Amino acid sequence: MFPSELLRRLIVSMVLVTAASMVSHVVTAAGFLDTVGTDYQDSFAYLQERNVISGYTDGYARPGAPLNRVEALKIILEAEGSFDSRISFYKQKMPPLGLFFDTKQTDWYAPYIEAGFEKGVITGYPDGSFRPGQLLHMEEAVTMLMRTFGEQGTEKKAELSLYIENQPNEWYTSSINAAVVRNVVMHKGKLKLGSAITRGQFVDMVYRLHSIRTNDEFVYSGPEPILIAQRTAVPVQRTVQQQVYTGGGSTSQPQNVSIAPKINHPYASEKYFSVSMPSLGIVDLSITHPTDALTKDGVLDPLDLGVGHLFSYPGGGGKIMIYGHSSGYPWDVSEYTKIFRRVNELQTGDKIYVTYAGKLYVYEVTHEQTILAKDTAPFNDDGSGEELILYTCWPVDSVSQRYLVHAVPVETIALR
Repeated sequence: MFPSELLRRLIVSMVLVTAASMVSHVVTAAGFLDTVGTDYQDSFAYLQERNVISGYTDGYARPGAPLNRVEALKIILEAEGSFDSRISFYKQKMPPLGLFFDTKQTDWYAPYIEAGFEKGVITGYPDGSFRPGQLLHMEEAVTMLMRTFGEQGTEKKAELSLYIENQPNEWYTSSINAAVVRNVVMHKGKLKLGSAITRGQFVDMVYRLHSIRTNDEFVYSGPEPILIAQRTAVPVQRTVQQQVYTGGGSTSQPQNVSIAPKINHPYASEKYFSVSMPSLGIVDLSITHPTDALTKDGVLDPLDLGVGHLFSYPGGGGKIMIYGHSSGYPWDVSEYTKIFRRVNELQTGDKIYVTYAGKLYVYEVTHEQTILAKDTAPFNDDGSGEELILYTCWPVDSVSQRYLVHAVPVETIALR
């Protein structure tokens, strides 16, 4: 699917963008471009004003995107405040040996790992790893938060809540109990065990804990999001006659959103991240961002579940790559080995529907192109705005070239 040179270039580009977004502080007035007017406006603005979080280099915060373990660790340690001196110490004088075999003392997040481990906030995995790039699961997020802020409960009986799952006698039970009692979880949707948490959900919990401490309260008493009736979209009139493909399997995307769309639209999905292309008979195909985007195997793993994703996210501007197989190989037994085999049949004006983080993004095909496998120019940020790019090997059953379908956003519909 990806030759080594193209993979290297794509990964280098992505890593540079990600690294810049983690360490740079993009300040905007009154929040971020994509949080103003959302349920997360207050929480992002609150932590931004206190220099706890910063946006990406393009001015976005991407509240609907997942976050990894070290991103979360950095946010909560800086929000809690008492770790500042130790973090500063380790930034100046790192121990020669790392705590975990999969982290380096030269990594930007190494001082946070040292400070967090020292205070018992993190422990790592039994195999000696920390898995810094792994997406943070809901129960891990809550446990890390409550442990950092000293708010862990002691009750073994699971507290019940409409907004977060819990189970008795588990390693996370007392932390979720405390989160429920302290009203740390937003009263909207439901966080599910085993699901990856989004940046918005995590930041909102940090905000609530910080607010509780600052105001010397027992529970968070601030406002909850207002549930607004959603408008009804006009259904697409095209009749789908081709075979319908559906994504399956568990993914690394946040699954805490059982969206249950409340609009009358044939391509509104309950999944967190999926794509429908009615002109190809592809409906509700799972899109998965790789858990490990720094290795060839990591980038290819999502293709067992449907199609993969790199770079920007819907609604965030920039280039959004959705990549998939067009050719089948004897060693690949996935049902999605040929999912993009007919992608060249898309025509200018055809619609592509992407569900992401509770919204339906509608894109319209503008043009298609065939490029050399090593050509990465289409993904350069040329300032032209958001663009969705479907990407696959070409011609079918070969890897010599790549086929790209370009589409631009034409409508965004809230699903709930």
